[in-house]
Amino acid sequence: MSYWDSGKRNVVRYCRHFLVDNGAFHVERCMGVMQSGTQMIKLKRGAKGLVRLFYLDEHRTCLRWRPSRKNEKAKILIDSIYKVTEGRQSEIFYRQAEGSFDPSCCFTIYHGNHMESLDLITSNPEEARTWITGLKYLMAGISDEDSLAKRQRTHDQYPF
Repeated sequence: MSYWDSGKRNVVRYCRHFLVDNGAFHVERCMGVMQSGTQMIKLKRGAKGLVRLFYLDEHRTCLRWRPSRKNEKAKILIDSIYKVTEGRQSEIFYRQAEGSFDPSCCFTIYHGNHMESLDLITSNPEEARTWITGLKYLMAGISDEDSLAKRQRTHDQYPF
């Protein structure tokens, strides 16, 4: 083996470690931002949007928001999230006046047994990207078979 080949192999190894480390760093940065909290607009059917502080709990198992009159109900368990979509794709977004919000600042969290949607608008695209990335990472990390089975049943019931 020549010097060139061994040097090339070391560069490839370095690149792999760099990418893995940066990916982990990026995810941890997302988790930190999510746990610190982000003010977002929560859209509701037939009502004006509500500004709320959304945050990931310390155990990374629950998305919460405040203020809320339903304090204990103002949460979504991560293992109840079926999917997260980017942009203005939900029914509630469709009902909003066209052009009201930048699509790159919008995302929807589908959750629960009846596929409820939580439609959110951030103040900039980077915040939306952070939350979408973080939520998808948390969803992918769930290894509890009961949670995965529950998600599959929900998907089978509401296949869109």
